Amino acid sequence: MATFQSLKFVLLISCSILVLNFSTISIHALNVGVQTTGTGVSLMKECSRKCESEFCSVPPLLRYGKYCGLLYSGCPGEKPCDGLDACCMKHDVCIQFKNSSRSGPVNMKRFRILSVPVLELQLMVPDPMVSFNTIDWWWHGGADDYLSQECNQEFLNCMKNFKDMGGRTFKGNKCEVGEVVDIISVVIEAALLAGRALHKP
Repeated sequence: MATFQSLKFVLLISCSILVLNFSTISIHALNVGVQTTGTGVSLMKECSRKCESEFCSVPPLLRYGKYCGLLYSGCPGEKPCDGLDACCMKHDVCIQFKNSSRSGPVNMKRFRILSVPVLELQLMVPDPMVSFNTIDWWWHGGADDYLSQECNQEFLNCMKNFKDMGGRTFKGNKCEVGEVVDIISVVIEAALLAGRALHKP
């Protein structure tokens, strides 16, 4: 038990430093990754269209579903693989909304865009970007606000609900869902602490 707590503390500190580093880089969650282009390195990644389950216990490399993972996200309009993936998608949308709302006032409407057996999502989406058949995310602005206390707390609550209700995973998953929730929770708790320290709403 003491070893697990020590590991959790080390992960918390490491992830806090990692989150603080990423908070100063101008990136978009739907288009991030590392790609070499000659002498320089650019941050680029194509979005995910398939349900993945890799590096289940390694926070920086974790890929679960289409939306769960650091600097990893699903393509706009892609349905999440399961309830946990839906929590990650909701978090991505929240972060992107927080980022776009800094550009000025945005007309908002509440739409139920997705029902997952264990979890029903109610997402806030900008009015001019909504189509009743699909939702296209074309967000505007600079660096994403990964330290948003509101988004991160909602994400932790969503994952806890999914885990407590014994949510089902997607077919072909190689990760243990409880472990994935624990790993992501440690990273998000670190971001939450950093957000509080930096007075992020």
